[in-house]
Amino acid sequence: RAAQQRLKRPCLKAFQQRHSVKLHIQRQRVSNVGGKGHGLQRLLFAIADFELEISKPDDDIDLPKAAALLALHSDAKVDAVNLVTTELSRLKAGFRAHAADTVPLAAPLPPTCRQHALAGALCDFIQAEGFQGCSLANYYQAENSMLPSVLANKCGNPNSLALLYREVGHAGGLHLKGVHFPRHTLLQFGGASHAGLLEPFSNRMLSRSEVENFLWSWKAPLSNVVFLQRMAANLQHVYQRNDNTKLAARLAPYMDLLDEHVSMHDCKMDTGGFGNSHPARDGLVMTRQEHRVAGQVFVGR
Repeated sequence: RAAQQRLKRPCLKAFQQRHSVKLHIQRQRVSNVGGKGHGLQRLLFAIADFELEISKPDDDIDLPKAAALLALHSDAKVDAVNLVTTELSRLKAGFRAHAADTVPLAAPLPPTCRQHALAGALCDFIQAEGFQGCSLANYYQAENSMLPSVLANKCGNPNSLALLYREVGHAGGLHLKGVHFPRHTLLQFGGASHAGLLEPFSNRMLSRSEVENFLWSWKAPLSNVVFLQRMAANLQHVYQRNDNTKLAARLAPYMDLLDEHVSMHDCKMDTGGFGNSHPARDGLVMTRQEHRVAGQVFVGR
């Protein structure tokens, strides 16, 4: 009955008017999306909800929720937002307790040292929960880029794991920021002069010498909308690689929205070049605009 009531919600035009938000879904893209009836209606509402979320100021975007809405392109019948929220809440509570036990607030630690200690505690906690980077043999599976599947299967690619580490770490007082270096997806913590880097895919903190090696290519933290764009680009590459035109078409409206909002945020991205790809280390792919500039299809990560 509840599902039937949801499907009887007003059409997209009324939905738009009620929330005073202009939906920018391109008609041509939506017309290419496969499906009909209730299935297509669910997808259209998911896309609308996704746009509402990414239209917020970047710092206000609920990244796990947006990632869950992005995953609905694959199966709009799943309650992905609830599944992600429930499992992340469990993990956050677990790490909060673990951090309080291993790095108690009463411990006389300078803020920078505390962040380093919390980063180590997070790696231990995530490993104990059974999460790991996906194998090279399964690297190009779409599930590795979809947060609901990553939480269920406990494995993912560098981007999806970075999102998991960031959200769980924040619950325990660890302030992580996504940073993209050539051929690596890393999370930064600590102060500017004593910054540390965490590599989610291999579940480790980089050594001081490794951190110093990255100083020459240090970039500004990734915005939330760029983070989502790169997750979507990973999925699009997988679908192109597997010739899955149906899911590629269902993903396309999300990518159009993300391209538009990234342009609005004036985000600049560094791909790290075209040669010598290493799928275990390369956590991100180029945007479609960069594909066109390069004039070739880059092997995505």
